[in-house]
Amino acid sequence: MKLLSLKSILLFIAVLLLPQHLFGGTVTVLPMSPKEGATVTIEYVPDAVDNNIVEGGKLHAVLYGFTVEAESPRASEVVLEKSGSKWIGNATLAKNIVYTILKVGNGMQYDTNRELYWEFFTASERGTAVRGAHMRAAMARYGQLPATCRMKENFTEAAEELEKETKLHPSNTVARVNYILVMRSTGQLDSIEADAKLREITTSVVQAPSALDAIALAQAYESQGRRDEAQRVLLDAGSRFPRSIVDEQTAMGQLSISPTLDAFIDRAAEHLEKWPETFARQNLVDGVVKAATQQNALRQLIVFLDRVKGISAMTYHQAVNFVGANDSLRADAFRLINEGIEAAKDDSRRPLYYGLSEWRQEQRIATSLLYFVQGAIYRAEKQNDKAISSLEKSMEVGGAETEKGCYEFLVGLYSDQQNTKKALAVAERAITTSSATQGVTDAYRKLLAADGMDSVAIAKKEKELRSQGRGVLSIRLAREMLNQMPIEGTFISLDGKPLKISDWRGKVVILDYWATWCGPCRQSFPSLQKLYERYKNNSDVVFAIVNVWERSDDRVKTVRDFLKSNPTLTFPMYLDKDDSVVAKFGVTGIPTKFYLGKDGRVQFKEVGLSPEEQFLEDASNRIEVLLAK
Repeated sequence: MKLLSLKSILLFIAVLLLPQHLFGGTVTVLPMSPKEGATVTIEYVPDAVDNNIVEGGKLHAVLYGFTVEAESPRASEVVLEKSGSKWIGNATLAKNIVYTILKVGNGMQYDTNRELYWEFFTASERGTAVRGAHMRAAMARYGQLPATCRMKENFTEAAEELEKETKLHPSNTVARVNYILVMRSTGQLDSIEADAKLREITTSVVQAPSALDAIALAQAYESQGRRDEAQRVLLDAGSRFPRSIVDEQTAMGQLSISPTLDAFIDRAAEHLEKWPETFARQNLVDGVVKAATQQNALRQLIVFLDRVKGISAMTYHQAVNFVGANDSLRADAFRLINEGIEAAKDDSRRPLYYGLSEWRQEQRIATSLLYFVQGAIYRAEKQNDKAISSLEKSMEVGGAETEKGCYEFLVGLYSDQQNTKKALAVAERAITTSSATQGVTDAYRKLLAADGMDSVAIAKKEKELRSQGRGVLSIRLAREMLNQMPIEGTFISLDGKPLKISDWRGKVVILDYWATWCGPCRQSFPSLQKLYERYKNNSDVVFAIVNVWERSDDRVKTVRDFLKSNPTLTFPMYLDKDDSVVAKFGVTGIPTKFYLGKDGRVQFKEVGLSPEEQFLEDASNRIEVLLAK
């Protein structure tokens, strides 16, 4: 049984994100260069566009403090009180914090300073940044922090911060190595110059003084092609710094070469038992869920969830989506749902990089989703009263973030019971929260028509309800964003021209993977053509309809013949000739669409075929929110 590589598993994890809206307020931190353990005052002045953040009257700042050693920051939350036009709060910096970034929000929405965040450096007695401060600022700019505090990627600024670090603290090996590697990756150093500078470092440092230095030295050796020396440095550090990041990285390497799925799941559980607070914890858990569900190893997944302590409510939800669909595992599904609901009440499961308010917000949403799955299972078992009870709890807990399917199921169940009043109420709530599926919309129109309302009046009423949901829509879309790292790959146009995905950077990209033998793919094309017609004149939007998994030797001819038979389809067509790119995206079925933001990140994923009206509305909303970023 072939196992996904660890790199692939970690790359395609779909993580539920809390909204990270890009607003325009200002933050002042006083003193501007605080010393270790100092108390700082945070002053936030919202911009006019921040009204939907401040209107609730409760704001807080989330501070992410970085130490030199930790791969991930530790979040803390500070309540802000209104004082005139400002919101003010005080925070005492924890010891060993060298660099801090912050955002301001209300738990649901945050001003992230357009994903740049606000930052300050811990100062030494001389007034300059302490050792490691500029290095951590550089690494924050790599764009690889957890989603709750992920700063916009900027390698030019990263190089500048590393240069400052190496000038202030020339003995910082980690900063020196990273500076050379970043300068080379940005083209400011050629390979010969970079290798020469790296040799200077590997020659001068006889033995790594810390685990982080060892990793940096190993990178330096590896970059020169000296893999034996790199391995020697890591082995030496592993013996001198047991249970350190070096030791863990070695263990992670073993995970990535697990020969079977069972071995991978077992090793992952052992890893989490040995390093319960690892930076890679959630990625690893999600990797197990992804691998187990893709290969239908649901019993192994259940054993894993029972074995590993501290599983999050959202992970339980991801698992029971699959476990609950298996008739023989229904008892386990109900048990896991209950465990997930209890897990959502346990703040001790909060990762270090989550602020308390946004963590509790995610737990509320996870609880709603768990009740939704519970209701869906009861509905499948024809236990309609229990299904309604669970779905009502899901709606009660979820509020405006309730899963769309919950509304559709409830409307259907109420309609079956001839409870028109409740069915209409649920449908109206779905529409006003921008959560109406095509099924809900159709049922709503049918119910009103049966009550004697004509089509014009129905359309007017529906339009009024939708207008009420515009504010909720932006929050919902932000929550649904995947924010996955950019994926590189090359497609071939029908005339043989290669195009890299990165060539479209700066534009919103809609990728649609399909094949000529795929019936749902073909059925989706008229709707997709209408979407293309809406945006074909917008130079900031790119459509890439990519043929994959074709069952013919001559893909170009097969696709050309298809287009010749369907002359109304004019959207751009490409080939993934060896199916290598679609594999990177982790696609397991087609049609599958991805919506990429201007920075190349994967923000939305859509699998399968949707009714045309719903597809056009959902797709247009996604495109518009990505264009606005």
